[in-house]
Amino acid sequence: MKVDPPSPAPEPVGRALAVIPAYNEAPRIADIIRRTRCVVEDVLVVDDASTDDTAAVAADAGALVLHNGPPNHGKGYALRTGFAFALAEGYDAVVTLDADGQHPPELIPRFLERLAEGCDLVYGNRLGNLSTMPAARVFSNRTTTALVSLLAGVRLCDSQCGMRAMRSWVPAECPTRSDHFAAESEQLILAGRRGGRLAPVTIPTLYFAGSASKMNVALDTLRFAAVWFGWLFRIW
Repeated sequence: MKVDPPSPAPEPVGRALAVIPAYNEAPRIADIIRRTRCVVEDVLVVDDASTDDTAAVAADAGALVLHNGPPNHGKGYALRTGFAFALAEGYDAVVTLDADGQHPPELIPRFLERLAEGCDLVYGNRLGNLSTMPAARVFSNRTTTALVSLLAGVRLCDSQCGMRAMRSWVPAECPTRSDHFAAESEQLILAGRRGGRLAPVTIPTLYFAGSASKMNVALDTLRFAAVWFGWLFRIW
């Protein structure tokens, strides 16, 4: 599907789809969907081979559900599934957020407002308050953000935050390859190098007891390094 490249002038956002990748989030996902539907009418959950009742709970909460796997493929793969659906259905914009409650759906209007002001990809920035972020995540985030900024040619604030809003040309013209968390860094690099206007929206840093991150800091940092060096060789 061909999507027009970024326009230099602000324009209305149009129809938006919220895409929520999910893996074993049955205890939390219904609340996230209900809150998201208060600000975005259409919500898609991509169930990445959950072994609990995530898919059934999401459907009962009013989301459309697509299934990946088994096996579990990873967040990047789940996001591509959601993007493909959004493009096939003719949505003008896509909002992404996690299913574990770390991204407040109530802040989605701020992201859409930035799109309406002329931005192409708006991402959450959690680095304004690091007091609740684990030290390993702070180090990983600061390091990867600096490297992604270098490759994207754009100064970024938080390359790892998965709460985003983007015009449809971004997933259409900036396809990622990684099946895991590195896909989100890839997307920023591709959008930045294509001249997209990237902007942050400040969001709180939220971590909850009993909510284990699906990110493996060591393994996903290595995956990011592979992506970064791959891009480095392509550019230089």
